[in-house]
Parts: sequence; structure tokens; C-alpha cells
Amino acid sequence: MAEFDTERVHEEVRIERLAGRDGRSGRNTERDGDRRGRVARLVMERGDRRLNVFRPPKLEAMAAAVEALADEVDCLVVYGEGEFSAGADLEFIREAPAEMRPVTIDTIAAASSRYIRAVREFPGPVISAVTGVAAGGGLGFMLASDLNYLHESATLDTAFARIGLTPDNAISFFLVKTVGPYKARELLFDPEPIDAAEAVDLGFANAAYGGSAEAFLETVTDRARELAAGPTDVHAETKTLVDASYEGRLSQHLEQERTAIKRMSGTDTFDEGLDAFLEGRDPEWD
Repeated sequence: MAEFDTERVHEEVRIERLAGRDGRSGRNTERDGDRRGRVARLVMERGDRRLNVFRPPKLEAMAAAVEALADEVDCLVVYGEGEFSAGADLEFIREAPAEMRPVTIDTIAAASSRYIRAVREFPGPVISAVTGVAAGGGLGFMLASDLNYLHESATLDTAFARIGLTPDNAISFFLVKTVGPYKARELLFDPEPIDAAEAVDLGFANAAYGGSAEAFLETVTDRARELAAGPTDVHAETKTLVDASYEGRLSQHLEQERTAIKRMSGTDTFDEGLDAFLEGRDPEWD
């Protein structure tokens, strides 16, 4: 069982710094040689809300944590306790006055975009360890990682069309890169849950594992240790080269998403989709 030091950065977010090959944690080291082999876990906690949903302060804390850890560790594992994440807190959005929903949605999208950029700019592998559900914006967070490992019981879901919204968190961007435009449209037009085995077959994830949630997380953490013990400068340069295949397009895509989802969040379509989802009924589209 790995040993780690815990730092709370938000009431629903904590950092777990695991000991490196020299037995020390990866906090504030001076020399690159001192930090090599360091691993951290960024843990999303669901608190008193179901499905590990998020609000802007939680997102900002996650983004700030990834940015800070870039100078401390060589590999980062992102994990959601119980559930990876079902995306934005729809109750929070529903509570906002109708005229303020576009602003609320845009605030969430801006914080989400900061987190995704931080993950892509992190100078080493970022691994998502997914248990339970990764849906909506939570799926976008998973797809933004460098490597994805799923528990065999995990479920993925694009979800957005079901509530009358366009996708955000770079889901459409990464889906097209992963499965091509035709399958991406199918998954976005008509969202259906995807189990772990199918997700691996489609190329969303590297592998799926069984066992308890604790054993699964340890398996993924061991994989992170292997990567962190490798040539970290090579990993950083390789990540940059892979991302260069769509250089200059991700940021533009994130801004297009923000514009689209902000516009859609002020429509009757979203009002009906949101009400239907939270009331447990099928939406009645015009």
C-alpha cells in the first residue's frame, strides 16, 4: 500500500503526494533530480452531492492544484471518490434565475477550460482513474488526460443532448480525435451509456481492471509510479509532440464551446431538458 501526504485544497478536493523512489514526497523541491519519480493523486470528493458533480469553486481548486503540481511531480493521477464525475451540478444551475443561467453556465465553462488547459500543459503524464460514472463534463475531464484506466464497472456517457445542451469540456474535440466524426456525432446526438469494455474497444481508455475500488486505484497508482520513474523529460517532450497535431485548435475549440453552451443555456430547450432530468421524466421537445 502506497504512503502519501494529504493536502486539502477545497472542501471537496484534496492532493495526495506519494513518496518517490527516495522515499520523500514531491513538495517544493529545488533540483530536477530531487523530484524525479514523484507521483501525486488529485482526488475529487463528492461531499453531500451525488455523482461527484462540480461547481465553479471546486473547478478552480482543481485547476490551481494541477498548475501547482506541475513543478513538483512527474506523474499525476486524477480520481473521483465513488464516482469519477457526472459533470456540472445541475441543481446549482437550476437554482439560478432563468436570466442568469447563461452567466452561470459560462462561469462553469471558464473554470472547466482552465482545468483542461492545465492538464494539457502539465509537463508529464496525467492519468484518469475512473470508477462509477464519467458523464457530461466529467467525461470531458477524463478525455483530456494522457492515459485513462477504467474500473470494469465504470460507465461513460456524453449526456449533454439529453438535457438540451451542446457539449463542453472539449468532449467533441477529443471524441473526433478518438473515434472520428461519424461515431462522435452518433455519441453526441443520441447519448447512450458506454461500459468499460466498449470504452476500451473504442479507444477511450487504455485498459479496464476489476477488484475493489481501492485495489483499482492502487493498480493505477503503480502504473503512475512506473511512468514517473522513467525519462520524465522525454515524457514531457513527447506529450508536446502529440499535442502539436492539433496545436492552436484546442483553445479555439474551448472558446467556441463556451459561446455555444452559453447561448443554448438561455433557451426553452435547456429549460425543458434540465427540468425533465431533475424531475426524472422524459423531456418533451418542441
